[in-house]
Amino acid sequence: MPTRRRTKSGGILANTLLTLVSVALFLALAEGVAWIVSPPPKPGLPKGMFDVGPDGYWRMTPDFRGTMDNRVDFTNAVATADSEGKRIVPAAPKTAERRLLVMGDSQAFGHGLSDEDSWPNRLQEELNRRGIDVAVNNLAIPAINIDQYLARLRVIAPTLGPSDTLLVALSWNDVITPPSDQDSNRIVEGYLVSNSGGADDSSAKARVRLYDFTGVLVPQFQDIKTFLDTLSQSSALTGLLYPRAKAIYYRLRSHSPVANLVTAGVPEANFLMVRQMSEIAASRGSRMVVVLLPERMFFEDEAFATYSVNGRDFPTADYQDALVRPHCQAHAIQCLNAFSLLHDHYREGLVFPVDGHYNPRGAGLIGTWLAGELY
Repeated sequence: MPTRRRTKSGGILANTLLTLVSVALFLALAEGVAWIVSPPPKPGLPKGMFDVGPDGYWRMTPDFRGTMDNRVDFTNAVATADSEGKRIVPAAPKTAERRLLVMGDSQAFGHGLSDEDSWPNRLQEELNRRGIDVAVNNLAIPAINIDQYLARLRVIAPTLGPSDTLLVALSWNDVITPPSDQDSNRIVEGYLVSNSGGADDSSAKARVRLYDFTGVLVPQFQDIKTFLDTLSQSSALTGLLYPRAKAIYYRLRSHSPVANLVTAGVPEANFLMVRQMSEIAASRGSRMVVVLLPERMFFEDEAFATYSVNGRDFPTADYQDALVRPHCQAHAIQCLNAFSLLHDHYREGLVFPVDGHYNPRGAGLIGTWLAGELY
């Protein structure tokens, strides 16, 4: 009897090991096929691209020149900074009677776009074509929020005058990111790294150094969302399945977490900082305009149906405007809204399919449209 029990136990162990090996081989094969069909994106921003200036605001590293490449949506997108840490606007005149200073996050910066293809440059080209003597300055930086726009404005305020216009480009993140979460990035070994998940410096440095040496991005393990977000940049199989899993999750969740942020007054708190920016600009005799730049999940009908669960979670596709417009009116701030423009043309393909930022077509539309709205 003992011999039979040992034999039976050994058989179970062997079958278990065989099953595990089979599953591992299947996943490895599936991962290989997924890499061929749809390789995962890699971090698109190059090392050394950004730093924190002496006055504490984020900027491009002065005189930086490098390329953005996420492997799937964009490659060899050249990004250049001037000596002050502003992104170069190639079409800008060397001298002009007036300035247009653009502040915003990655959508205004031109994430994944060359200097020429960014919408601030397309705006400049349209102004030049119309004979309007204005020089566009691109002060936008990826992954920052309104608190950083305000910090930089306070520093440059003494240089503003009546001939200047400040254009504040508000993305969805600007509207719904709580002020307490806005200091969310840091420089680690030359890379812009998110603080989400609470990874300590030693862990972040180890991950960055391994990425530098091998090109492999090790996922963060602080929570399930952070883990899957970072794993999708290393695993092609995860990259294919994760968006579909999120769509199922959206349908199953009882309500959108955005509702909690709105109830807590996050949009109002963020717009108070916008009002402070308006007051600073007005004190210098400058004009300030806000432009709302919606994400694809709102202006693409199919994406909105998925993210909002067919309108259950958001009362309107133009929800960003619904949250911001009352504050624009209350504080007498001119607010433009790119929603209708993008919604009317979204079937032309205005964003990078995987990355989600505006592609050259989308940026070109925005730049040309803004020229007519601003002047």
